[in-house]
Amino acid sequence: MSAVPSAWNPCATCGECCRNYIVSVCGYDVWQICARERLSPERFLIVCPQDEPRRDSFFLQHGGQAYGLMLDKKGPLKAKRPCVFLMQLGGGHDRCGIYDHRPVVCQAYPMGLTQGDVTRREGVLCPADAWTAGEVRRPAWRRALQRQRLCFDVYRQVVLRWNARVSHHPGARFAIPEYFTYLLNVYDGLARLDGDVGPDAMSRVEASWGVWPDAARAAAATGALSTPPLRIESAPWLSYLHRVKEILDRFYPGVAPQPLTLPAPSDDESRAPQAMSA
Repeated sequence: MSAVPSAWNPCATCGECCRNYIVSVCGYDVWQICARERLSPERFLIVCPQDEPRRDSFFLQHGGQAYGLMLDKKGPLKAKRPCVFLMQLGGGHDRCGIYDHRPVVCQAYPMGLTQGDVTRREGVLCPADAWTAGEVRRPAWRRALQRQRLCFDVYRQVVLRWNARVSHHPGARFAIPEYFTYLLNVYDGLARLDGDVGPDAMSRVEASWGVWPDAARAAAATGALSTPPLRIESAPWLSYLHRVKEILDRFYPGVAPQPLTLPAPSDDESRAPQAMSA
């Protein structure tokens, strides 16, 4: 996703968020940065233990420690350290070194969705006058937020498939490089899926993400949502997510497929990934 279109972009030389947050990444972020920068995941990621399992938690041993992926820092992994990709320019200015393919949470910052409306999040580091009301209403922000939701909901399915494999081998302990290899192979397949779907249809998938048709909303509320995908005209994102699952089920064929985990129709900001921590 390209930079937010604006005649004046306050992010261009700021870098405050790049110096004050620890950023969680999803599998798409990992794949994108590896492909664009020709880097191995170990060069820019930190595998962090989690106190409590989260939606993006993966395991290396059945019943063991939960882990998440964070962007590395220059020096120790502390919030108030510069991101590994932050470039220091002359005149006291900073710039992201991977701006055009930065993580999806960085693309959506500092905006959020509240009851379907794009708003600036509370407590962000941007100056009070950085974003005008007109800027907040730009369609690019909604696209960025929808893209963020899509990527983390898909990553949830990717993680569940890996965790099913780990649970299938209760006495084994898997290594981090195995998980990274799995991620890169999965997202190669998902990139081919996106190519097959095509850019116009993918735009409809992204724009509709999380918007439930009335019939599906009622069925989900009663626990009666059927397994077969709905018609793409009525719910492009649900149909796409079923195709994602079909790809994931091809990995580890000796492991039984797990049910597709769908976000509840009533969820909104509550299911947005909490992917930046100060």
